[in-house]
Amino acid sequence: MGPQAIEGGRRLAHRPALDGQPAQQHEAAAVEHLGECGRQPRRQARQRIIYRVYLPDRGRDLTGGVGLPSPELRLADGTSLKGRAACSALRVARGRLPLTTLPRALYDSLRDQPGKPPTFPARRVPVFRAFYNIAFSIACVFHDRCGGDPVRTGGQYSNIDNNYVSAQVSRGFGAVLVLRGELPHTPDTYPGPRRMPAGQMRYWSICQNESLYTTRGAGCVYDHQIPVDRRGYYTIVTSRSADRPNNARTRCGVAFIPWPARGDGAGHPGDGLLLVRNMLPAASFRWAIQRTRRPGDEQRVMGPYYPRGTYMSRAAFQRRGCRR
Repeated sequence: MGPQAIEGGRRLAHRPALDGQPAQQHEAAAVEHLGECGRQPRRQARQRIIYRVYLPDRGRDLTGGVGLPSPELRLADGTSLKGRAACSALRVARGRLPLTTLPRALYDSLRDQPGKPPTFPARRVPVFRAFYNIAFSIACVFHDRCGGDPVRTGGQYSNIDNNYVSAQVSRGFGAVLVLRGELPHTPDTYPGPRRMPAGQMRYWSICQNESLYTTRGAGCVYDHQIPVDRRGYYTIVTSRSADRPNNARTRCGVAFIPWPARGDGAGHPGDGLLLVRNMLPAASFRWAIQRTRRPGDEQRVMGPYYPRGTYMSRAAFQRRGCRR
């Protein structure tokens, strides 16, 4: 995905605009869900604009070779401010983007519930659930309240072009977690083609993360980094680097993601959090995460594209040998 579109070999400039009006869709439902987390709802005083380039073309810098966009602010009286003048009028905050994490005390109370096994909240067979909103995820993962009809409001700086499924995982079930599933076909834009190739979706990736307490990532692989077999199925292994099987290599038809070295980052070294991203599926692709409608329909909707996980030992995976 690049910052500019290509049509007939010509670059097309883009000009996003914000109209200054508050986003009201799903606002009441979002406030209600936030209230379930014990937080007081509040209106957002500042707006964050995030400019993303997931993967620049080969040979280009992190902006895709076009630089960053230039701001222009149009005031109610028709005055136009550009560059530093616009930033000054908007009182742009400097510094790192703040993380949307759970407070440590809240996370500990959720993770360390009395009577739960050491592997909680992971399950022996990983369960990937579609993301609707933070409050629903907390209720489902930590309290097993996964029913109802939650509103898909997003969170964690998500955007309308992506949907996610996530799974809580634990090394307590095995040192090596093996994931299998069919990989959607995505257009290979990395070499910089003059026209956008066809595909089932724009971009697919899977990442290992610590937890909602830190939201820190440990590693990812994206579509064109992942080898597939003749049927189009991937094999992805995630483990600690020290437990990585010798045959968990691309040449053996296996992609590898490192397990978070700190676990959940809150004293549980065996924990992990897997996230799968689907970006801009084609209208004809009916197995995308975007087609899920209710909690629990993920396997039915995604079919062969739903990741299926199996825990095992390093030795057990190495016995499969090196095969494509």
